[in-house]
Amino acid sequence: TLPQMVAEEFCVWYDVVKQSWRPGSQDGADSRWPRIGELVGRSAINGTVCDGYGSRQFGERAGRVPCAQCPGDPYKRDTWSVLQCSSTPLVPISQRISPAWRPLSVLGSAPRGVLLVVSDHNNHGLFAQVERVLNQLHLAAERGLTPHVFLGHKVFNAPDACDVGENQYYESGRGPNVWDYYFEPVSEYTTGAATLGGRPVRLFSASVEDARRYAIRTAGDAVTSYFEFKRYSEELHAIRTRVRAFGAKLVGTWLRVKPALRTEAAELLQRWRSSLPPGGRLLGVHARGTDKAAHPKFPLERFFAPIDGFLAAHPGSRILLATDDARYHAALQKRYPGAILSRGSGYATRNVVRDPALSRHAKGADAVMDALLLAHSDYLLKGTSALSEFSLWLSPRLAAAHLDLQIEGEAAASPAYTSRVPVWAGGEATPA
Repeated sequence: TLPQMVAEEFCVWYDVVKQSWRPGSQDGADSRWPRIGELVGRSAINGTVCDGYGSRQFGERAGRVPCAQCPGDPYKRDTWSVLQCSSTPLVPISQRISPAWRPLSVLGSAPRGVLLVVSDHNNHGLFAQVERVLNQLHLAAERGLTPHVFLGHKVFNAPDACDVGENQYYESGRGPNVWDYYFEPVSEYTTGAATLGGRPVRLFSASVEDARRYAIRTAGDAVTSYFEFKRYSEELHAIRTRVRAFGAKLVGTWLRVKPALRTEAAELLQRWRSSLPPGGRLLGVHARGTDKAAHPKFPLERFFAPIDGFLAAHPGSRILLATDDARYHAALQKRYPGAILSRGSGYATRNVVRDPALSRHAKGADAVMDALLLAHSDYLLKGTSALSEFSLWLSPRLAAAHLDLQIEGEAAASPAYTSRVPVWAGGEATPA
């Protein structure tokens, strides 16, 4: 009997069987990038895998016990296990194969290879997940696999880290796949289908980190939201430019936001644009607060001088504000009364991603809406964030019409940076 977690949801253990791309290369360089496994059914739970909260399940009577350590790199094994929850099993539970290596070269014949594109960490925000999805989509296209994005209730984390926990945007009653809440499917494959186009399916997953490295190896760059912020040079600027162009290419090829969200954003933008006087512009401001961690938060006051300069240079302009932090929203409203345009007012929380009091679906919709709105601003002020990076991928013109206020210290004084800072923000550039 399959364990049932919530209504219409089955949580099932799957074995992942290590693969190699071609016979004879299992131990060679070509087999390592990317590392990949095939999902097959498993009839019993696996009590050896740590979840994201530092414990293991040994059955209903035994309960949970603390994990002593993470189990190590799964790709050093022939087989490991993952827990996934879906409305239908991802692969038939009766499907059992030998854990022995099976070469991917057979994909050119009868079977159809499908890459299960996943999230691998229970603390990732929505657009951090999108970033990783894009690199996996590149991998699928390069390797001739049909991609299927599945961001399920449980993140898909191989046991090389104790991070197997819940996707923080999954909400019971909204469906088993977080991707489907906000974005259109990327292929005709449907979750759990045994065939595709009349051919049997083999379902694969790849290391998310390897997908990033594979993109660097094959395309020269991988999609990322994080760049150096204490150094800035022409070389580092060129890297940012290439990475953003690569992200824009993948977004343009694969990603379509749900029509209802696009319609709401278009209606807001039309109303806001029509309220501007002749010559008035929309200055996008993304002030990320609550859960910002990978790069440090910087003082909100860092936004003030460039905002002041933009409003002085473009009379009648308004501030299109997107922030997850209610304190930031209130402070900017107070400083710029009557000039703020925003869909929401932020959250009164320390961590918008993990706060259990917040609607998971709604906070994801808020994030998508903020990204869509920022993408249509005339100029964008931002710090490090996957959300505002997505706005640049969605609207590539912003790659040359934004100011990264995360840059600090010697980097902020470097000619490579100041030559691109607009004159209204104290720099040397004259934006169009």
